[in-house]
Amino acid sequence: MTYKHILVGLDGSKKADKAFETACALASALSASLSAVWIVNRDRGMDSTFGVSEDFYQDRVGQVKQKLVPYVEKAKKQHIDITAETLLGNVKMLLAKEYPEAHGIDLIVVGDTGLNSVERLVVGSHTSYVIRNASCDVLVVK
Repeated sequence: MTYKHILVGLDGSKKADKAFETACALASALSASLSAVWIVNRDRGMDSTFGVSEDFYQDRVGQVKQKLVPYVEKAKKQHIDITAETLLGNVKMLLAKEYPEAHGIDLIVVGDTGLNSVERLVVGSHTSYVIRNASCDVLVVK
């Protein structure tokens, strides 16, 4: 199978950076397009428990958009067809189902862990969820 549209999930961790490098190498070798997404997790529990406002989330989205710029520049230097998006919502659902189905993704590349080790202990990792629930192939980079 030849992959045509690769999705890589970013979160600022070293593992996500390694996943990005792998996704770029694959996209280049396969002449595939690359979508890089950084999802700001919208936690409804935080909203109601701590009164987190919409302004907080929009602030985070703005910060993350700036963090995506170097990734785009790096991919373009390698002549990779890349799109980068900052999304707001449920990381697991967006990464495993919603984004891939809406954009014709046939391979998801993720790091084996991200920045939020506390969340991983409490509710399980985003990576594990993606592996179990994605409708396309998933490559986990260690």
